[in-house]
Amino acid sequence: MPNYDEAILRSRRLNPNAPFPILHQAVRIALYDEYAARAFYGKVVEAFGPHQPFANIVRAEQRHVDALSRQCERLGIPRPLDPFPLETEIEPTWRANCERAVAGEIANVRLYRYLLPHIGDPQVGNVMLNLQAASLNNHLPAFQEAAAEAMAQERYHAERGIPPQQAYEHHGPLADLVEKALVHLSPHAGPIGLFSPLLRRTTPSMLLGLAAGGAGIYFYRNRLGRKKQEN
Repeated sequence: MPNYDEAILRSRRLNPNAPFPILHQAVRIALYDEYAARAFYGKVVEAFGPHQPFANIVRAEQRHVDALSRQCERLGIPRPLDPFPLETEIEPTWRANCERAVAGEIANVRLYRYLLPHIGDPQVGNVMLNLQAASLNNHLPAFQEAAAEAMAQERYHAERGIPPQQAYEHHGPLADLVEKALVHLSPHAGPIGLFSPLLRRTTPSMLLGLAAGGAGIYFYRNRLGRKKQEN
């Protein structure tokens, strides 16, 4: 069953000719938009696991929904029905979802910029200003950073013939940490000098093997040194 103002909600645009007050429309539009973000981020977490920034921001979106829902209750505005859990689809790769999240947060900031001049209720205005600030100052930078990291990770794997869909496979906490370090090092390997060709060709498993071997040699030599000192 669609919402009685479905066209207004879908368009995210106020309609002065509609039989509903502008404040009524604005609060429902904002809540509807937060529903959409909550569903999208939740679906990404379901598909890719509780990784940041989606895992934290989906909880923040729930808080946004709660804040606007309280304004609906205070003003006697019916909350819109939420169709997004059933109709939301996500992108096939982590990077594409990060980029979509960036676009969504930008659109959310613009939506509040559009709605705020029409808000005559101070409490609703403060809530929307706070939600806009959260999107602009917290959510958007987090997704921009995630998108940039995803692009670097895909580039790193593409140089090794690994397709984007496999660029985010997990190999264990230590191997994943090493891989992340290599991803960040690879664009800046030139200044490292003689080691840059090696770094560009090194895989996380290779580096872990080198690290383990180096640690073994270190402890072996350290043990021999202690024995010589004791003798």
